[in-house]
Amino acid sequence: MSNKPVQSNIIRINPNADFYFNRAWEAFDKNKLEQALKYFKRATSLSDNDGDREFGQCQTALIYQHLGNFQKSCDLINELIEKGSENYPEVHYFQANNYAFLGDYTKALKCTQMYLYLVPNGEYREEAEEFQKDLEEELNIF
Repeated sequence: MSNKPVQSNIIRINPNADFYFNRAWEAFDKNKLEQALKYFKRATSLSDNDGDREFGQCQTALIYQHLGNFQKSCDLINELIEKGSENYPEVHYFQANNYAFLGDYTKALKCTQMYLYLVPNGEYREEAEEFQKDLEEELNIF
């Protein structure tokens, strides 16, 4: 038997928010939504500033939306809106989708209009404008 020291293959990791955000994105890219949800929640809990916590909460809400849990997504986004989070105005558009899936087209329309008001040239402008037309048609608003 040799007296050589055994080399260890232990890799040290620093389980901080960034680590878990990265793991969450990897899981999401592989369509492992439950795993992504777990990692986004963990990243959010380890975040050391409001911006990262808000980002994590927003991403968690979107994962719930992808999983079809629209009420849970809606609750998380309502928390962000009630806190007055201005960092992510697109949450109004995401919330509109939640309300539409929950069958509340009036609230969905109000959220869509709020998004378009806050960021008239936002990332989801075209989708929101089309969604607004569909909602108005559904509600017979002309």
